[in-house]
Amino acid sequence: MDWDERAELAHEALALRWFSKFREQKFRIADWVSSYRDGQSSTIISDYCGSFNWSCRLRFEDNVEWLIRFPVPGRVMDCDEKLRREVAVMCLVREKTKIPVPKVHAWGLSNNLGLGPFIIMDYIRDGESLGNLWREAPEKRTLRTDISERDLRIVFRQIAEFYLELSALEFPNIGSLSIRDDQSIHADLSPITLKMQEIEAHSGVKVRGHRLVPFSSAREYFYNVAEQDMEQLHEQPNSIDNEDDARAKYNFRHQFNAVLPRFVADDKYNQTSFRLICDDFRYGNMIVNNASDLKIIAVIDWEWAYTAPYQMFSSAPRWLLITKPILWEVPNGSQFQRYMACLELFLSELELEESRRTQDHRLSNLMRKSLSDGRFWFHELVYGCFTAADNPAWKAICEMLPDISNLASPPQPELDAFVEKKRKQLEVYTAERNAIKKDRVLARVE
Repeated sequence: MDWDERAELAHEALALRWFSKFREQKFRIADWVSSYRDGQSSTIISDYCGSFNWSCRLRFEDNVEWLIRFPVPGRVMDCDEKLRREVAVMCLVREKTKIPVPKVHAWGLSNNLGLGPFIIMDYIRDGESLGNLWREAPEKRTLRTDISERDLRIVFRQIAEFYLELSALEFPNIGSLSIRDDQSIHADLSPITLKMQEIEAHSGVKVRGHRLVPFSSAREYFYNVAEQDMEQLHEQPNSIDNEDDARAKYNFRHQFNAVLPRFVADDKYNQTSFRLICDDFRYGNMIVNNASDLKIIAVIDWEWAYTAPYQMFSSAPRWLLITKPILWEVPNGSQFQRYMACLELFLSELELEESRRTQDHRLSNLMRKSLSDGRFWFHELVYGCFTAADNPAWKAICEMLPDISNLASPPQPELDAFVEKKRKQLEVYTAERNAIKKDRVLARVE
């Protein structure tokens, strides 16, 4: 399966139009930002574009530095909703925890430059991205093998503290945060996850639909996520490669829906008390003071954060090796062995911090348990998108549930109808894609 090239071209066109407008207005940005600091003169030191945002670093006359970020249309599927959720999370985490988060000085859903939503925040100076320090190489999303146990423990100890800080924040719903007019923050919006963003960006299918309200239980939320995957499979015209692939993916989705109840914990934590998680929580979004001390001075990029089932919060972390578990080659190979070694170090630091805070070891115990009861792998499928049955998370679940192939096979007429529908969709898509490619070639020749 490939991504929908038509959707990607349309989104790239949106981004290019925004980039053009940014270049036209760039000379006005410094003066505009200065208006949020009593008119003190500022200068743009640098600007750069990440996966979702264009950022400008500005320096004022007194050497104070701010960062302004614009979500880029076409890179972000819903810039307004993404930004208002991000600001709410940053303000709450900064106010209610000891996690170092840049201070937000101003934000809005529009500006007089015509560049759309923006956040103005502190720029984190004199720091380095932990992801850059710990990656095997710039082009490799793999944890270096030569990091000392000392360094791992220094970082894991701080992240363990972050987890316990976040654990103290309880929410009544599963959803996204918002700031009301009185500046109070509530989990009263439907969640926007990185999965939803990526499905729409690369398939053209908006799986978020028209839901505006949060979820009241883990079971309700997980079934909704399963519906998102099924909707992408149905509606993306090239979600399958051929008829055999269509049958395999349809069976996989039906089997996943059938086993879903086995991995939902119906305890009180999943019914009435939810926690804040961030889909983009990783080393690359942690800024450390230097490579030796490894003091985390900022945690950035909270845009894909939302309140989630407690079982997701208390699952073994997926960021330990940089490479996400759903992208491992196999579920029980060398990557898993290295993961377990890092996990034991992290959990030992978490247990020490739990003891220091005179807490029980509930969080560390549940993280260990998530590997034995399979929820660790189940959550990978919840986070992931565009997945087929050959992914390591599903292979691990199949090993745990040998009867899985007998579960919930769709009726043959239903399966045949799906395969025929996808065959026709793929034919139309292929013709349209080829026509677009031909037109682009002709346009370049002219």
